Amino acid sequence: MKKAAIITASLLCLMVGAGAQKTVTIDWYGFVMAQTYVNTRTSASGAGGFLYLYPLDERIVNFETNDDLNANMHASYFGALARVGMNLKAPDLFGAKSKARVEIDLTGFNPTDNPILYRHAYMGLDWDRSSLTLGQTWHPLSELFPSTVSIAIGSPFNALNRSPQLRYDKFLGQNREFKLSAAALFQYLSASTGPKGRTGEYHRNSAVPEFYIGAQVNTGGFMFGIGGEWQRVAPRAESPLGVKVNEYINTFAGMVQAGYEEGLLSWKGKILLGQNMSNLGICSGYGEAVTEDGTLEWRPLTAVSSWTHFSYGNELKVGLFGGYMKNLGGKEGLTFQKLYVVGGDKIDAMYRIAPNVSYTVSNMNLACEYDMTSVAYGDRQARGNVANSHWVTNNRVLLSVTYMF
Repeated sequence: MKKAAIITASLLCLMVGAGAQKTVTIDWYGFVMAQTYVNTRTSASGAGGFLYLYPLDERIVNFETNDDLNANMHASYFGALARVGMNLKAPDLFGAKSKARVEIDLTGFNPTDNPILYRHAYMGLDWDRSSLTLGQTWHPLSELFPSTVSIAIGSPFNALNRSPQLRYDKFLGQNREFKLSAAALFQYLSASTGPKGRTGEYHRNSAVPEFYIGAQVNTGGFMFGIGGEWQRVAPRAESPLGVKVNEYINTFAGMVQAGYEEGLLSWKGKILLGQNMSNLGICSGYGEAVTEDGTLEWRPLTAVSSWTHFSYGNELKVGLFGGYMKNLGGKEGLTFQKLYVVGGDKIDAMYRIAPNVSYTVSNMNLACEYDMTSVAYGDRQARGNVANSHWVTNNRVLLSVTYMF
């Protein structure tokens, strides 16, 4: 709480200082949200259960009764979330329009959670045909996301990552309909997994940023984009015997996304294919493997994750989300001794179907979402894939009330 108070005081000082500059304009925005849910199964989640991910595997202790201890229904209280943000505009710099954004979440979902979530804090320069961004904001692979009622916005099928970065965008075409992007990113809260859990330490020890390049076109209500990232992590800086080592793993991830809007109809979709996408919240990772020639090396797992979302309406809106993820394992011939994977090493695949309905009147939004998420758990094989799987399913009903400003 002391840390939270210091952060809050610092932000208030920043806001007051910014407001004192007559040449700086501030545009406030945000919302207050209350949600409650019912689950039919114990599930992996965050933020007191409101950032929902997927159902947990069977937990059978007494094989005589064969009772699954994770097959129990539970419900939440009304959890509250407040989001506050401000967009700042200042005089032109270097011939460009200057801007900045600060955005935080104040969560009351669970008193034991960090009460302040640091979301966005970046500055930028916008020229006529290019822009430069410095600070923490959405990872380029996360910028398109579905319009779900759940605050998880499609995770773990959708990449969920906000990272410190330096990004440059170049716009082409008469109406800036073509965009080329390049970015160098650093892992902070959205980090890779490893021997010490999910932490940015592995990326910092590699001493090299993530690199992203991408391209996107927007025309006539249609959007299409592609992008890819390369990252290097150092799973450990010393051996179990305390000897300094230089062990790295280099991985790639690619993305194809598209969207279309026409009148009241909206459609979005994305496919991610890559290695060690744990920094994106995808159920993926890497491990120590024995290769065909008998050497012990760090090798990645490959996964594919996809989602699509349809919605129709304005004040009264209906939507449908669908997602699918598959663990493809490592290369043939590998024998993994240890694996470090988001969600564990027994997930073969998962899917989600989540329809929702919402009604907006003035500044208030009322919404309901039904979420059916199923996961195939099984036996880990030598190369990191999973076989002999069985499906477990959670049915979730979520009610939400949001006041926007």
